[in-house]
Amino acid sequence: MTDTRINRPNLSHLSKWLSPWLLPLRIPLAAVYRVVTALRNWLYNWRILPIKRVPAVVVSVGNLSVGGSGKTLLVEALAGKLKGEGLRVGIVSRGYQRTSRGIQVVSNGENTLLNPAEAGDEPYLLALNLPGVPVMVGADKWAVSAAMCNHFGVQVILLDDGFQHRRLHRDLDLVILNRLPEKLGHSLPWGILRESPRGLQRADMIFYAKLPADVVSQASEMDILLFSSSRELKGANQSELDLAKLPGKIGAFCGLGQPGHFFKTLRSEGISPTVELTFPDHCSYNASDRKHIARAGMDVWITTQKDFVKLPPDFVARQKIYYLPVLVALHPEKWAEILTQVRAATVTLN
Repeated sequence: MTDTRINRPNLSHLSKWLSPWLLPLRIPLAAVYRVVTALRNWLYNWRILPIKRVPAVVVSVGNLSVGGSGKTLLVEALAGKLKGEGLRVGIVSRGYQRTSRGIQVVSNGENTLLNPAEAGDEPYLLALNLPGVPVMVGADKWAVSAAMCNHFGVQVILLDDGFQHRRLHRDLDLVILNRLPEKLGHSLPWGILRESPRGLQRADMIFYAKLPADVVSQASEMDILLFSSSRELKGANQSELDLAKLPGKIGAFCGLGQPGHFFKTLRSEGISPTVELTFPDHCSYNASDRKHIARAGMDVWITTQKDFVKLPPDFVARQKIYYLPVLVALHPEKWAEILTQVRAATVTLN
């Protein structure tokens, strides 16, 4: 049985803000937020605010809600597939909570130039997992995309978390939802939506990820993202550990927008951790966080790659921490449709 006594050692600022005690304040603020975002979208829709192009096909992967939805995994899968088709691909991200400033090159396609703190954990992972694909970060995705074209001459730019960045023209908008459209809830700060569900009218394709089991059948099979995990855990210095041969007491921890999905994945693989620790999304794992892990006294820890890369190598080795590799796959017909549209858009550019 999982010991939850030390679960959730920290609460994110968002979790605190969404406290039921603040509901009387959150509801009117959500109304204001919704009006402001609707006005902003209207100004872009009517080109009162300019939408700029870059000399590359732009594919955005985004969502409507705050928190994890699998965007970065889908970006990684698309980059690998498009590169495999002979296209020159680059990735642009904001680099959430990074310590560096301005526009930065995380990877030039050959070498990773920044560490996880400087790049942001997700851009760093993309750089690590996608040799041959340049990765850049910056707050202004149009400026970063223009720099990407100038520096690397890419044909396709993938925007990680780009749906609300209206200033940059995109040729294809892919949106991932963790709920059916009619069940998305309310705008910030009442709920977790960045904009009204009406924004889905801008989406070219909608995918579903991490849907509750009782509603999976209500979504089309072609629109569901399939997540798969390896049977081999990865550790320090490229070491591996078979899931079927885990020794002693097993602990699991993560800092994700939807941590429950990670623990559910472990249980689906037949792993029942003695301890589950949940840290805030994008957690940097400071000395206090690491002490919290060490105090649990586990024989083996399992985490995500996103969390693994932010931990000091000596701590990883000492605590015997491994990560579970996870991949996402699209339905073949959806992939074929995306490839067709990307190739058509590259032709118009030329």
